[in-house]
Amino acid sequence: MSPSNKPIILMIHGGWHYPKCYDPFLDRLRARGYTVLCPVLPTLGPNTHGKTPADDVAHIREVVLPLFDAGEEVVIIGHSYGGIPACASTEGLGVDERAKEGKRGGFRSIIYLAAFAIPQRGMDLLTTFGGSWGVWQNATKPYTRNQLISVNENAKHAFFNDMTQEEAQKWFDTLVPHSQDAFETGVNFVAADLTIPKAYVICELDQAIPKEVQERLAASIPGFRVERLNAGHSPFLSQPEECAQCTLRIIENP
Repeated sequence: MSPSNKPIILMIHGGWHYPKCYDPFLDRLRARGYTVLCPVLPTLGPNTHGKTPADDVAHIREVVLPLFDAGEEVVIIGHSYGGIPACASTEGLGVDERAKEGKRGGFRSIIYLAAFAIPQRGMDLLTTFGGSWGVWQNATKPYTRNQLISVNENAKHAFFNDMTQEEAQKWFDTLVPHSQDAFETGVNFVAADLTIPKAYVICELDQAIPKEVQERLAASIPGFRVERLNAGHSPFLSQPEECAQCTLRIIENP
């Protein structure tokens, strides 16, 4: 058990979204007494050409290893793309795995929030997504290295379809480019390899990763606890209280 008896919550943001997008949700967790972190991933932003999930995993581990050495346990939440590096960062660092090595702390569990749970080693986001980019994405030819990918006006519906037009525009204006390599580079530690408890929160109104895709991903890997939100792809903005309550159910009633 962590020194504070509550795990630290580590939010791993999705593509194009800076951490501030998650504040309405994360602030509610903080109000319940949780320490919450949401670092900026190295693959996010206008100068991230060539960055891959490996860069994100390395950064996540830089954040958590000092916490683990201090005896803290961490629940990691991955939204959308963030599910990929969130998962990979847990390799060998579960609470039980570290305990066997005589070490304190570790990852307690992982929560996928409308996220990519890669089912097989070597797969990447684009392959899991179906092999082609959506109409709301501005991408170069797939697997063209060292490129950036941005989103266009159609992303307002994909991401924010359950919000007012004014709110959707507000948050759309905060989105930034993302390394295309992050979405087109395979990973070798995937959801099927997880050794810690795992949950998947399906967002039933999602227009970015349709409900059917989320259900397929969650069902393809044994052992997922499944929760549901009647929300679009961004419940941390459209339903922050409901998103917080769902998260706390998973954490506090494993």
